[in-house]
Amino acid sequence: MLQLSNVLAMTSVESQIAVLFSDADCVSLALYAVSDDTLTLSEPRIHKVYSCKESQLSSVVTASLITSVMPASFHEKCASQCCYSSNILHISDELFNVLFGIDLNLSRCTIMLLQGHSGLVLWLPIKEVTGSRPSSVQVLCSLRDSLVHILTFSSCSDDGASPRSSYLVLIGYHGHVLVISLDAGGTMPSYQHYDILGPVRCCISFDNSYMLYSTGNDLYLANVGQSVKGNQPGSVKSTALGISGVAALSAVHSSDYNRTARCKLPVFCRNSNICVRLIEFVNA
Repeated sequence: MLQLSNVLAMTSVESQIAVLFSDADCVSLALYAVSDDTLTLSEPRIHKVYSCKESQLSSVVTASLITSVMPASFHEKCASQCCYSSNILHISDELFNVLFGIDLNLSRCTIMLLQGHSGLVLWLPIKEVTGSRPSSVQVLCSLRDSLVHILTFSSCSDDGASPRSSYLVLIGYHGHVLVISLDAGGTMPSYQHYDILGPVRCCISFDNSYMLYSTGNDLYLANVGQSVKGNQPGSVKSTALGISGVAALSAVHSSDYNRTARCKLPVFCRNSNICVRLIEFVNA
Protein backbone atom coordinates (compact mmCIF):
# COMPACT_ATOMS: atom_id res chain seq x y z
CA MET A 1 0.00 0.00 0.00
CA LEU A 2 1.29 3.47 -0.90
CA GLN A 3 1.50 5.74 2.14
CA LEU A 4 2.05 9.28 0.89
CA SER A 5 0.18 12.40 1.94
CA ASN A 6 -0.87 15.30 -0.28
CA VAL A 7 -0.67 13.39 -3.57
CA LEU A 8 -0.76 15.80 -6.53
CA ALA A 9 -0.55 13.43 -9.51
CA MET A 10 0.07 9.78 -10.29
CA THR A 11 0.87 7.70 -13.37
CA SER A 12 2.34 4.34 -14.37
CA VAL A 13 5.16 3.83 -16.88
CA GLU A 14 6.42 0.39 -17.88
CA SER A 15 6.63 -1.51 -14.57
CA GLN A 16 6.93 1.59 -12.40
CA ILE A 17 4.48 3.85 -10.59
CA ALA A 18 5.27 7.56 -10.29
CA VAL A 19 3.64 9.64 -7.56
CA LEU A 20 4.02 13.41 -7.30
CA PHE A 21 3.40 14.64 -3.74
CA SER A 22 4.01 17.59 -1.44
CA ASP A 23 5.60 17.37 1.99
CA ALA A 24 6.15 20.45 4.16
CA ASP A 25 7.67 23.03 1.78
CA CYS A 26 8.82 20.57 -0.90
CA VAL A 27 7.29 18.88 -3.95
CA SER A 28 8.81 15.45 -4.62
CA LEU A 29 8.40 12.49 -6.94
CA ALA A 30 8.37 8.89 -5.68
CA LEU A 31 9.17 6.08 -8.13
CA TYR A 32 8.04 2.57 -7.18
CA ALA A 33 9.04 -0.55 -9.12
CA VAL A 34 6.34 -3.21 -9.44
CA SER A 35 7.41 -6.85 -9.23
CA ASP A 36 5.86 -8.91 -12.05
CA ASP A 37 6.09 -12.11 -10.02
CA THR A 38 4.65 -11.04 -6.68
CA LEU A 39 2.88 -7.79 -7.70
CA THR A 40 4.54 -5.98 -4.81
CA LEU A 41 6.08 -2.52 -4.69
CA SER A 42 9.72 -1.78 -4.06
CA GLU A 43 10.95 0.87 -1.69
CA PRO A 44 10.45 4.22 -3.45
CA ARG A 45 13.22 6.17 -5.14
CA ILE A 46 12.51 9.76 -4.03
CA HIS A 47 13.46 12.74 -6.20
CA LYS A 48 13.07 16.28 -4.91
CA VAL A 49 11.39 18.29 -7.65
CA TYR A 50 11.50 21.76 -6.10
CA SER A 51 11.05 23.69 -2.87
CA CYS A 52 8.59 26.50 -2.26
CA LYS A 53 6.84 28.25 0.59
CA GLU A 54 3.93 26.40 2.16
CA SER A 55 1.55 29.16 1.06
CA GLN A 56 2.55 28.49 -2.58
CA LEU A 57 1.81 24.75 -2.54
CA SER A 58 -1.90 25.28 -3.22
CA SER A 59 -1.04 26.78 -6.60
CA VAL A 60 0.58 23.56 -7.84
CA VAL A 61 -2.28 21.19 -7.00
CA THR A 62 -4.69 22.04 -9.80
CA ALA A 63 -1.96 22.25 -12.45
CA SER A 64 0.12 19.22 -11.44
CA LEU A 65 0.62 16.46 -13.98
CA ILE A 66 3.14 13.85 -15.03
CA THR A 67 3.62 13.33 -18.77
CA SER A 68 5.72 10.52 -20.23
CA VAL A 69 7.67 10.92 -23.48
CA MET A 70 9.54 8.30 -25.50
CA PRO A 71 11.43 8.26 -28.83
CA ALA A 72 9.32 7.34 -31.85
CA SER A 73 11.42 4.31 -32.83
CA PHE A 74 10.88 2.72 -29.42
CA HIS A 75 7.16 3.52 -29.57
CA GLU A 76 6.83 1.81 -32.96
CA LYS A 77 8.74 -1.26 -31.76
CA CYS A 78 6.40 -1.66 -28.77
CA ALA A 79 3.19 -0.82 -30.63
CA SER A 80 2.10 -4.46 -30.76
CA GLN A 81 2.95 -5.07 -27.10
CA CYS A 82 1.01 -4.27 -23.96
CA CYS A 83 3.89 -2.83 -21.93
CA TYR A 84 2.98 0.81 -22.54
CA SER A 85 -0.16 2.77 -21.83
CA SER A 86 -1.80 4.89 -24.52
CA ASN A 87 -1.17 8.18 -22.69
CA ILE A 88 2.57 8.16 -23.44
CA LEU A 89 3.63 10.76 -26.00
CA HIS A 90 6.29 10.08 -28.61
CA ILE A 91 8.60 12.43 -30.50
CA SER A 92 11.18 11.87 -33.22
CA ASP A 93 14.46 10.24 -32.21
CA GLU A 94 16.35 13.33 -33.39
CA LEU A 95 14.36 15.70 -31.15
CA PHE A 96 14.56 13.24 -28.25
CA ASN A 97 18.34 13.05 -28.62
CA VAL A 98 18.95 16.81 -28.52
CA LEU A 99 16.58 17.32 -25.57
CA PHE A 100 17.47 14.35 -23.37
CA GLY A 101 20.59 12.74 -24.82
CA ILE A 102 21.33 9.83 -27.15
CA ASP A 103 22.35 7.59 -24.23
CA LEU A 104 18.80 7.63 -22.86
CA ASN A 105 17.47 6.88 -26.34
CA LEU A 106 19.78 3.90 -26.82
CA SER A 107 18.80 2.69 -23.33
CA ARG A 108 15.12 2.86 -24.29
CA CYS A 109 14.48 5.10 -21.31
CA THR A 110 11.16 6.91 -21.07
CA ILE A 111 11.25 10.53 -19.82
CA MET A 112 8.81 12.11 -17.39
CA LEU A 113 7.98 15.82 -17.79
CA LEU A 114 6.92 17.74 -14.68
CA GLN A 115 5.83 21.23 -13.77
CA GLY A 116 8.49 23.10 -11.87
CA HIS A 117 8.47 26.29 -9.83
CA SER A 118 8.11 29.76 -11.39
CA GLY A 119 7.06 28.46 -14.82
CA LEU A 120 9.87 25.95 -15.29
CA VAL A 121 9.30 22.61 -17.03
CA LEU A 122 11.43 19.78 -15.62
CA TRP A 123 12.35 16.28 -16.79
CA LEU A 124 13.51 13.04 -15.21
CA PRO A 125 14.40 9.61 -16.72
CA ILE A 126 12.35 6.81 -15.16
CA LYS A 127 15.32 4.49 -14.68
CA GLU A 128 19.00 4.61 -13.90
CA VAL A 129 21.14 4.18 -17.03
CA THR A 130 24.31 2.13 -16.77
CA GLY A 131 27.43 4.25 -17.21
CA SER A 132 25.58 7.53 -16.67
CA ARG A 133 25.45 9.72 -13.61
CA PRO A 134 22.56 9.03 -11.17
CA SER A 135 19.19 10.26 -12.42
CA SER A 136 18.21 13.72 -11.23
CA VAL A 137 15.52 16.26 -12.04
CA GLN A 138 16.72 18.68 -14.72
CA VAL A 139 15.30 21.81 -16.36
CA LEU A 140 13.93 21.44 -19.89
CA CYS A 141 12.84 25.06 -20.43
CA SER A 142 10.88 27.96 -18.99
CA LEU A 143 7.24 28.14 -20.04
CA ARG A 144 6.66 31.35 -18.04
CA ASP A 145 3.30 29.89 -17.10
CA SER A 146 1.82 27.03 -15.07
CA LEU A 147 1.97 23.86 -17.17
CA VAL A 148 -1.44 22.24 -17.65
CA HIS A 149 -1.08 20.11 -20.79
CA ILE A 150 1.50 18.66 -23.17
CA LEU A 151 0.85 17.40 -26.69
CA THR A 152 2.86 16.36 -29.73
CA PHE A 153 2.33 16.39 -33.47
CA SER A 154 4.45 15.79 -36.54
CA SER A 155 4.71 16.94 -40.15
CA CYS A 156 6.60 16.19 -43.35
CA SER A 157 7.25 18.07 -46.59
CA ASP A 158 4.58 18.45 -49.27
CA ASP A 159 6.27 15.83 -51.44
CA GLY A 160 6.50 13.44 -48.50
CA ALA A 161 10.16 12.78 -49.27
CA SER A 162 11.74 14.92 -46.55
CA PRO A 163 12.13 13.55 -43.02
CA ARG A 164 9.17 13.94 -40.69
CA SER A 165 9.46 16.83 -38.21
CA SER A 166 8.37 16.43 -34.61
CA TYR A 167 6.94 19.06 -32.24
CA LEU A 168 6.59 19.06 -28.47
CA VAL A 169 3.89 21.55 -27.40
CA LEU A 170 3.60 22.87 -23.83
CA ILE A 171 0.32 24.55 -22.84
CA GLY A 172 0.16 27.02 -19.92
CA TYR A 173 -2.77 27.90 -17.68
CA HIS A 174 -2.80 31.55 -18.75
CA GLY A 175 -2.73 30.59 -22.44
CA HIS A 176 0.98 30.68 -23.15
CA VAL A 177 2.07 28.04 -25.68
CA LEU A 178 5.67 26.96 -26.22
CA VAL A 179 6.52 24.74 -29.20
CA ILE A 180 9.86 22.90 -29.17
CA SER A 181 11.07 21.45 -32.49
CA LEU A 182 14.20 20.58 -34.46
CA ASP A 183 14.99 21.62 -38.01
CA ALA A 184 16.06 18.86 -40.40
CA GLY A 185 19.75 18.19 -39.83
CA GLY A 186 19.83 20.60 -36.89
CA THR A 187 21.72 20.07 -33.65
CA MET A 188 19.92 22.61 -31.46
CA PRO A 189 16.16 22.76 -30.76
CA SER A 190 14.13 25.83 -31.65
CA TYR A 191 11.53 27.43 -29.38
CA GLN A 192 8.44 29.18 -30.75
CA HIS A 193 6.05 31.14 -28.55
CA TYR A 194 2.30 31.44 -29.15
CA ASP A 195 -0.78 32.46 -27.19
CA ILE A 196 -4.33 31.16 -26.90
CA LEU A 197 -7.24 32.41 -24.81
CA GLY A 198 -6.95 31.59 -21.12
CA PRO A 199 -7.37 30.40 -18.51
CA VAL A 200 -6.96 26.88 -19.90
CA ARG A 201 -8.97 24.54 -17.66
CA CYS A 202 -8.50 21.42 -19.77
CA CYS A 203 -7.61 20.53 -23.34
CA ILE A 204 -7.03 17.69 -25.75
CA SER A 205 -5.43 17.34 -29.17
CA PHE A 206 -6.54 15.35 -32.21
CA ASP A 207 -5.96 14.94 -35.96
CA ASN A 208 -2.24 15.76 -35.54
CA SER A 209 -2.95 19.49 -35.57
CA TYR A 210 -6.08 20.58 -33.69
CA MET A 211 -6.60 21.36 -30.03
CA LEU A 212 -9.89 21.61 -28.17
CA TYR A 213 -9.70 23.52 -24.91
CA SER A 214 -11.97 25.01 -22.27
CA THR A 215 -11.67 28.27 -20.36
CA GLY A 216 -14.71 27.45 -18.26
CA ASN A 217 -16.73 30.16 -19.96
CA ASP A 218 -16.55 28.56 -23.40
CA LEU A 219 -15.07 25.69 -25.40
CA TYR A 220 -12.62 26.60 -28.16
CA LEU A 221 -11.15 24.89 -31.21
CA ALA A 222 -7.65 25.95 -32.37
CA ASN A 223 -5.49 24.69 -35.23
CA VAL A 224 -2.12 24.84 -33.47
CA GLY A 225 -0.39 22.73 -36.11
CA GLN A 226 -1.34 25.14 -38.90
CA SER A 227 0.12 28.12 -37.02
CA VAL A 228 3.35 26.28 -36.27
CA LYS A 229 3.86 24.74 -39.70
CA GLY A 230 3.03 28.08 -41.34
CA ASN A 231 5.50 29.87 -39.05
CA GLN A 232 2.78 32.26 -37.86
CA PRO A 233 3.90 33.55 -34.43
CA GLY A 234 1.60 35.36 -32.03
CA SER A 235 -1.95 34.45 -31.13
CA VAL A 236 -3.43 31.22 -32.43
CA LYS A 237 -6.92 31.80 -33.82
CA SER A 238 -9.52 30.04 -31.69
CA THR A 239 -13.15 29.36 -32.64
CA ALA A 240 -15.72 29.43 -29.84
CA LEU A 241 -18.18 26.51 -29.86
CA GLY A 242 -20.69 28.00 -27.43
CA ILE A 243 -20.37 25.35 -24.71
CA SER A 244 -19.64 26.58 -21.19
CA GLY A 245 -18.65 24.84 -17.97
CA VAL A 246 -16.47 22.15 -19.55
CA ALA A 247 -14.24 20.52 -16.92
CA ALA A 248 -12.72 17.54 -18.77
CA LEU A 249 -12.27 16.23 -22.30
CA SER A 250 -11.66 12.82 -23.84
CA ALA A 251 -11.41 11.62 -27.46
CA VAL A 252 -12.49 8.47 -29.25
CA HIS A 253 -11.13 7.92 -32.77
CA SER A 254 -12.89 5.76 -35.33
CA SER A 255 -13.36 5.42 -39.09
CA ASP A 256 -16.26 4.38 -41.30
CA TYR A 257 -16.24 2.14 -44.35
CA ASN A 258 -15.10 4.86 -46.78
CA ARG A 259 -12.08 5.53 -44.51
CA THR A 260 -13.25 8.96 -43.43
CA ALA A 261 -11.43 9.86 -40.21
CA ARG A 262 -13.72 10.76 -37.33
CA CYS A 263 -12.80 12.18 -33.96
CA LYS A 264 -15.54 12.01 -31.34
CA LEU A 265 -15.01 14.04 -28.19
CA PRO A 266 -17.23 13.49 -25.15
CA VAL A 267 -17.43 16.78 -23.25
CA PHE A 268 -17.86 16.55 -19.49
CA CYS A 269 -19.51 19.66 -18.02
CA ARG A 270 -19.16 20.91 -14.45
CA ASN A 271 -22.72 20.99 -13.12
CA SER A 272 -24.56 19.54 -10.16
CA ASN A 273 -24.80 16.41 -12.28
CA ILE A 274 -22.15 15.34 -14.79
CA CYS A 275 -23.46 15.50 -18.33
CA VAL A 276 -21.79 14.21 -21.47
CA ARG A 277 -22.08 15.81 -24.88
CA LEU A 278 -20.62 14.21 -27.98
CA ILE A 279 -18.96 16.44 -30.55
CA GLU A 280 -17.87 14.88 -33.84
CA PHE A 281 -15.22 16.26 -36.18
CA VAL A 282 -14.93 14.67 -39.61
CA ASN A 283 -11.97 14.97 -41.97
CA ALA A 284 -12.08 13.22 -45.32
